[in-house]
Amino acid sequence: MRCERARKLMSMMLDEILTPEQRSELEMHLRECVGCRAEWRLLKKAQRLIATTKPAPLPYDVVPIVMERIRAIEREKARKSSWFAMFQLKWRWLAMATVPIVLALAIVGIWYFKSPVEPLDESIYWSAHVTNAAEVAVAPELAPISVALSSLPFAGEKE
Repeated sequence: MRCERARKLMSMMLDEILTPEQRSELEMHLRECVGCRAEWRLLKKAQRLIATTKPAPLPYDVVPIVMERIRAIEREKARKSSWFAMFQLKWRWLAMATVPIVLALAIVGIWYFKSPVEPLDESIYWSAHVTNAAEVAVAPELAPISVALSSLPFAGEKE
């Protein structure tokens, strides 16, 4: 048995809800595992201390304090929910009017700015050759690759 499972079973054993099989499995693990045995002793000791300790007396004014706090929480919830409801009712018309306008503008914008694809400018191909030359100047070990690439014709290049 793994120690994680033994810890779960220890908690259940303190609550006295283990089956006889689980109990014998835990007892066997406690005989073998020193760490779990020490933890079991601490748990039993803590349980005895909790059982024998008298509860601390409550302050005389605890009930009014708790009740006032509950009323404050309820007032806060009511205030937040009323603000949210008012916002929903007051601004719902604006949202419903804005959505169609935004959709219409998007459709018009797409239609207006849509243009046919134009061929690329030849200066792009020239800049690719210049970039290759610059890379060779910076990294001479790439010169053979750059030369090989520069000898290839680019799309649209006149031979």
